[in-house]
Amino acid sequence: MLPREDKGRFAVTKDLGDEYVFRSTPSRNVALRLSYFHSGQVWSLKQAVDVMSAVQPGAKLSDEEADEIVAFLNSLTGQPPKIDYPDTAHPDRCNPKSAP
Repeated sequence: MLPREDKGRFAVTKDLGDEYVFRSTPSRNVALRLSYFHSGQVWSLKQAVDVMSAVQPGAKLSDEEADEIVAFLNSLTGQPPKIDYPDTAHPDRCNPKSAP
């Protein structure tokens, strides 16, 4: 499953400890983001958990444990918080000191 031609951060640092080290994305709404991994080769969250279990030394998970992790990751799905951005085109509207 690990691509021989793409060794992640190692391409930049040449440090053996950086082989197959990739930036991970945030976990929020991970169940809604298809596909998985930097290469996009995995299309199922369950399969992604199974792959990670297989390639992490000493981390082989049972089907029940993998299902529990998938359930947890699914629980991270939700609506993003509403953020009110200031109207920077009209500074007088976003500066509380300039309010009458």
